[in-house]
Amino acid sequence: HYHWHFEIVPKLTSIAGFEWGSGFYINPMPPEDTCRYLREAL
Repeated sequence: HYHWHFEIVPKLTSIAGFEWGSGFYINPMPPEDTCRYLREAL
């Protein structure tokens, strides 16, 4: 069986070399700032 998995995240920075090479994305913000940003958006 297969299922879809979507992750919706805000684009905060441009894609750099690590992201292009590995396919993984880095969130450079501290978790506290990210929580505050997401709470304000809701």
